[in-house]
Amino acid sequence: MHKLLQQFSREPLPVGKPESIDSLNALADRFQNLPMYFMKFHGGSDIDDVLDAMDFAVYVNDVEHIILDNMQFMLSRNTAGGSSFDKFDIQDIAIEKFRKFATEHDVHVTLVCHPKKEEEGARLGINSVYGSAKATQEADTVLILQNDGRRKFIEVKKNRFDGTLGMSPLFFERKSGRYTELPDLDPNQQQRTVKPAPVLSPAGGKIQARALSSRSPRASSTQVSDEEIDTHWDSMLENSQD
Repeated sequence: MHKLLQQFSREPLPVGKPESIDSLNALADRFQNLPMYFMKFHGGSDIDDVLDAMDFAVYVNDVEHIILDNMQFMLSRNTAGGSSFDKFDIQDIAIEKFRKFATEHDVHVTLVCHPKKEEEGARLGINSVYGSAKATQEADTVLILQNDGRRKFIEVKKNRFDGTLGMSPLFFERKSGRYTELPDLDPNQQQRTVKPAPVLSPAGGKIQARALSSRSPRASSTQVSDEEIDTHWDSMLENSQD
């Protein structure tokens, strides 16, 4: 909760001083008004119990986006002592139920899945997701948090909406506890004048420019190469300094 409050305020929490009580209470009141709810599940849980809680949240609170973090931890009680095939079967059944729930209730379900054990610093792909292929097959969108030891970035590996793929750099901002697209970017600053940042264009095409306020860069449906990421990364750093 401390981290969420810090990210919401976009600056370190006013704690440690008696005169900060009023501002901290005001921040807590603003945070409480957010249309955000927490489920009380922790550790291994029965899938049907989780679905019942999700159904209640959608019906009573009009929830439209549900985040489940993470699938392996949630299914740990159901897979204890079973074989690998049993674990994969249980995972497939859970994913099928979540997919059905999202479709029938017209809500977005974000399911966090851990990757398989890979070499340190190796690029992750769709096949790196732990378990069977059903998790990525049923998903409309697959986002992978990449960390090659030098940098972090989000890579869009699947997009059923319009097929647009690409990547976006992640820079940690210690003040707010958030990740931003640009280093040392002040989230409170509404206006920022910078040069357009190059984005990853379709294979064989030229590097195109886009405004930094736009969404994920476009790319081809093929894997983005390390050289392309290096070029994009350097350009982002250069633009942030101008």
